[in-house]
Amino acid sequence: MAESSILHITDPALLATLEALKKSRVLLAKQKTVGQRFAVERPGKLAVQTLLYRPKATADKRLPVLFNLHGGAWLAGDAVYMESFCQLLADELPALVVNVNYHKADVMPIREIIDEVADCVKYFRTHAEEYGINPERMVVGGHSAGAHLSMGTGLALKEEGIALKALMLVYPCTDLAGFGDEGTVTNGFVQMLFPDGGHEHPFISPLRASDEMLKGLCTTIFIECGLDDLRPQGLAMAKRLIDNAVPVKIKEYPNALHGFLEVCRSDYTQEDVRETPEQAAMARDCERYLIRELRATLVATE
Repeated sequence: MAESSILHITDPALLATLEALKKSRVLLAKQKTVGQRFAVERPGKLAVQTLLYRPKATADKRLPVLFNLHGGAWLAGDAVYMESFCQLLADELPALVVNVNYHKADVMPIREIIDEVADCVKYFRTHAEEYGINPERMVVGGHSAGAHLSMGTGLALKEEGIALKALMLVYPCTDLAGFGDEGTVTNGFVQMLFPDGGHEHPFISPLRASDEMLKGLCTTIFIECGLDDLRPQGLAMAKRLIDNAVPVKIKEYPNALHGFLEVCRSDYTQEDVRETPEQAAMARDCERYLIRELRATLVATE
């Protein structure tokens, strides 16, 4: 099988997996969606594929915007798996929700993926009047790998002088540079994603960002699962932000499994052992919590 990944992988099993993921992306890109498919064009760069959701009820003022980034370990997943979640937030906040189908790490380095998400935010800021949105009321949020990209995007935008109103980090990875000891599976995974290094960059491993970079960051909402290997990274990131006077809100679910918010929705059609009545009940509670906190944050900034 010909190698078709910037990761330069030679393992036949992994190459086969990546090829299967690529074929899946092609099919998902043709799938009928609830959201409006829209490509954010970027001169000289790959366009950013998105799905757009508006509230069903007519808004009497400019809408805030929430950019949603799905999970999938930077190599898998698709925005279509989070359609009902995005429409729920669009209706309940209410807001324009931009469900970002960012490129995966076998197509584009993670540092460049962060840039494409930031470019997506900047596009909608520039075209605010056209979309009937308020460019001063924007939230970037994601799940797992998407939460990691959201945190990096928040730091990248802050460096450019662009302020968000909030970050929504649902069971985030925050330290790829410390992701497993040498020789472990997790460390090997990181080495695969970063064959040339660079994973200590603060946008990639925000837990290692300087205090100066973190000071002045927007309100950050964390969702943490008790049964999750990433929980220590999320809590450590929250502490770093609190120590730097960043407003932080944390909701923990002691019995929740990593990914519970995503897999316990009808969009997620794959069979998954995490999809149980207990996990689903926590997912519904989590959705209500996020809606309440995001709404409060956005209203407080009007």
